Amino acid sequence: MNRNLFLLLTVLFALTSCTTRYYLVRHAEKLNSTSDSPLSSTGHARATILRDTLAGKNISQIFASTFVRTQQTAQPLATANNLELTLYRPDTTAGFIARLKSVGSRNVLVVGHSNTIPEVVLGLCGETVTIADDDFDNLFIVTIKRGWGQTTKTLSKTTYGPPSP
Repeated sequence: MNRNLFLLLTVLFALTSCTTRYYLVRHAEKLNSTSDSPLSSTGHARATILRDTLAGKNISQIFASTFVRTQQTAQPLATANNLELTLYRPDTTAGFIARLKSVGSRNVLVVGHSNTIPEVVLGLCGETVTIADDDFDNLFIVTIKRGWGQTTKTLSKTTYGPPSP
């Protein structure tokens, strides 16, 4: 009897708890100041470092804005994980946040811009972050745990690759 109760509780716990982890970065260094600049060689190197940094994180979906620099930042990890990029328009942040909240219990990467990533972080967990114009090394991790009628949201701030100037 106790074994059956234990199994039932284990199954119920598994069904009622889930964790979603969002890894959020600004695109890597761009080549120039044009509106849809590709990455510079430094940016391509940082994109490779991002791939290596997130290699063991079981990323199952990757979002990048419609700009080439975000796609180039995300592509090395997408290729390594055999994933297609999911594109989003950076001018639809509110709708994009709602879409992110519906991804379920998965680990996802979001590559955006210095003005959109802070909005997404705020929308996901209520925390405020800033990204300077010359800052490309931030990695924000929003973890949302749901279970037993409770939701906890945490934000971790770290960096990857060489420090930005």
